[in-house]
Amino acid sequence: MSEAQEQVVRGSFDISGWEPQPYTVDGADSELNRVSATKEFVGDIEGVSVAELLMAGNSRGAGYVASEVFTGIILGRQGSVIIQHWGLAEGTAAASSGHIIPGSGTGELEEIAGKAEYSQDLSGQHHLELRVTFG
Repeated sequence: MSEAQEQVVRGSFDISGWEPQPYTVDGADSELNRVSATKEFVGDIEGVSVAELLMAGNSRGAGYVASEVFTGIILGRQGSVIIQHWGLAEGTAAASSGHIIPGSGTGELEEIAGKAEYSQDLSGQHHLELRVTFG
């Protein structure tokens, strides 16, 4: 059996929908939100996604966890996939990464597996880099 070769694929996205719903928890000293977000991707990752996020933030930092359902084309393969990701920011430092949920791929993305890294450049453009294997 041969090991599947990892491929790196990149796309840019715009956030086309952002619907926060604040919530409270006794004892929390940060702002808490549940957010429904939609994104539109272009590049080697092309399609749309719907994400549900739990977010927390205060004057020192912020963080989130998300489940995101992407539908579209990755490396010429059409289908959908779920990405579980998280992010953390403190001051100007930020990190955001995640993984494709094993077995979540459909259509031509059925055998996809891998990691995700989200970033934003100085102009404000959002990017997604996937390191994926098939089969």
